[in-house]
Amino acid sequence: MSAAYMDAASGIEKFIEQCNNISDDYNAHLGFINLCSPCYTSQSVWQYQKAIKPQSGALGKLSSEVVLRFIQKLYDKFTDVSVVGGVEFVDAVLHHASGAVILAEVKSAPLLTYPFLFALPESSLQGPHRNVVVTSSQLRESEAGLYLHHPEKIIPLGRVGDRLWPFKPLVDFIVDPVHTAFMDECIQFWKQARTVYAEKDRQDKKYYLTNACGQPPALARERDAWPAKESISDGKTSAGMDRTDDIKKGIYQSLKIGTQVKELAEMKTAIVSNLPAYRHGAEYVAPFVGMLWGDESDLQDIAGVLALPREKMRRAFDYLITLEDPVLRELVV
Repeated sequence: MSAAYMDAASGIEKFIEQCNNISDDYNAHLGFINLCSPCYTSQSVWQYQKAIKPQSGALGKLSSEVVLRFIQKLYDKFTDVSVVGGVEFVDAVLHHASGAVILAEVKSAPLLTYPFLFALPESSLQGPHRNVVVTSSQLRESEAGLYLHHPEKIIPLGRVGDRLWPFKPLVDFIVDPVHTAFMDECIQFWKQARTVYAEKDRQDKKYYLTNACGQPPALARERDAWPAKESISDGKTSAGMDRTDDIKKGIYQSLKIGTQVKELAEMKTAIVSNLPAYRHGAEYVAPFVGMLWGDESDLQDIAGVLALPREKMRRAFDYLITLEDPVLRELVV
């Protein structure tokens, strides 16, 4: 997803800054949170650097494709998984071996976004954490790397102008058995970051590398001149489906879909995400897990009482399909 963020961003030259705390191979940094990760992880310096914002339209569809590909790989009983583009009705359609057709709203966002490093010509450098002066042509000829929030964990990505950059060199590195131990360490770091994100553990250094970590501690302003009103990453970047606006929209959209297919028992609804709502699930999601709804036109007189038969009722959402802790009810996956 970090590669997708880079691919969806425009005008990246304006956001790259010189950084002297990386390694001998790279001299510039560009990130998706407002914190220079190399300065923070290697020197414990709270260096503000304005994040680059990808174009959300293209990013949303691409993130849906990535998440759904993982779900198809992990859940054997989904016989077909399709991203639906250009319509407001559903984001995706999943076919299950049981015959169920699941109409899904996708709400996903990464827990960590990894910054990019560059080896730029000396002539383009203006001083530590000043914007570089580099042309598009110079940037395309420059070597790049992906910084995995650790001074010793950098994935070399080759020249920016190479074909299928940055995806192909990234995938080639990850699938090479030589790098298995390297990648295992990165996965363990991600798992630890997931825990501190969910628990909002501000005592753990990894917390301030996660999305939606908020503002840095007072030390950042007092010692490192962090801008007073700037956050590292705000709630709009919450991981998975944890952004409250996304939860509300996801549940509403599932209800809306349900009203349009309520007579079709094989049609189910779902919210799909990479991760569950760690922080807001108890308040915003759990109350709707057991909720049933029906239409007034289906009321029947049952022993003198107007009631809705169970077969005429639907759930707010049938499933929450996530890469961990899903709500799948009777669904065998």
